[in-house]
Amino acid sequence: MIRGLLDTPGAYSALAAAVRRDDLRPTALAAVRTMVEQAIDAGQPWPAEAARWLSRANADWQTSAALANQLTWYARSRSNSALLHITGTDHLIQPGTDRTHAQALRHIHLAGMRFDFRCRSIQQLVEQAPVSERARWDPYTRALAAFALLGSSAPSALDAMNRSLAEAGDNPQVCHALLHGLWLGDELPDQAERILELAAWPSFHDDDPVMLFRTATAWRTLGRRAEALAAIDSALEALPPNQPDVHADFVRERTIITALAREPRHDRGH
Repeated sequence: MIRGLLDTPGAYSALAAAVRRDDLRPTALAAVRTMVEQAIDAGQPWPAEAARWLSRANADWQTSAALANQLTWYARSRSNSALLHITGTDHLIQPGTDRTHAQALRHIHLAGMRFDFRCRSIQQLVEQAPVSERARWDPYTRALAAFALLGSSAPSALDAMNRSLAEAGDNPQVCHALLHGLWLGDELPDQAERILELAAWPSFHDDDPVMLFRTATAWRTLGRRAEALAAIDSALEALPPNQPDVHADFVRERTIITALAREPRHDRGH
């Protein structure tokens, strides 16, 4: 329905007005998402256009993080990654006067690297920014920086995660980024237990397939075969259709879990 409305005369001007109104902004941004997805499907450059719309909407960081996350993941699945189109680092180092636009580009840029597991690249970009500028970054940008530290098992990773949770722990995009980093890290202190603790935060729905997938890995690491198998089976049931790459990751995890030795069964007759 939204795709059809975007083809009507005057739709672009009406959308530009709607994103500035508090009562119409959520619906207008849903239309923006559809419009940018059309550009993604056509193989066109899209990050700058997404950032322009978020700037027009004067989007807060939560709104920017949500839309940037959705579009970046969608683009990756369509072989039109944001990383093909973003050049320069002004949005990280010298954001200029339009900080909402720079914030959106930061979200898209760093999220694109996160989905490709480019922890070192994220750290290198972050380190280019002056400390004074980093202090002005929004919580989602800082959560993506913490993801990179977690994913590379840096000594400061857990402190960065704790600061991020204290700042914005009820935000779904923040929690998913941190859970992703915890899952990706190697031999972080109490790593599996921390995954399970974070997965229990109210930010996650009980049927969130990605959260369930990561908890399955944590249970497997702890040698808890039954819990791991229950979690990965729930993840497979909750996963929407038409996500073959994610489904393959889930099936791979299930195969590893089923290779674990079964817990001993006690003979109840004796």
